[in-house]
Amino acid sequence: MDAQTIIFIALAVAAVALVVVQTVMLMSLRRNMDRITQRLDESLRQFEMTAEDLRKTNAAIREILSDVDRGVSNVKHFTEGVRALRGSVDVVTKVFDHAVSPALVSVASVLVGLKAATSHILDRFVRKEERK
Repeated sequence: MDAQTIIFIALAVAAVALVVVQTVMLMSLRRNMDRITQRLDESLRQFEMTAEDLRKTNAAIREILSDVDRGVSNVKHFTEGVRALRGSVDVVTKVFDHAVSPALVSVASVLVGLKAATSHILDRFVRKEERK
């Protein structure tokens, strides 16, 4: 064997060794890329689930705020109704103070007077009978 053949054999063995090393390196690199891709997919899924949870929470909060807004509106409406009723109650109170109350006092005075008169008349009849 001459030197040129030995060099070619050595180069061929080196080329085969280089191909084997590159193949192992590329396979390792591919395995690492697959792991990174898998972790990235898991992270994206988690992010999507978190985003969906946030959307649901946001919808629930909007519904709660809508209910609170309706409650505030109802309280406002109720307060306006009470104010309107208060005006009516004030009118009724004034009517009672100026018309019904004096009339009741007058009726009570008449009843007291009738009681006193009846008592006086009965006392006079009873005394007359006692004197006889």
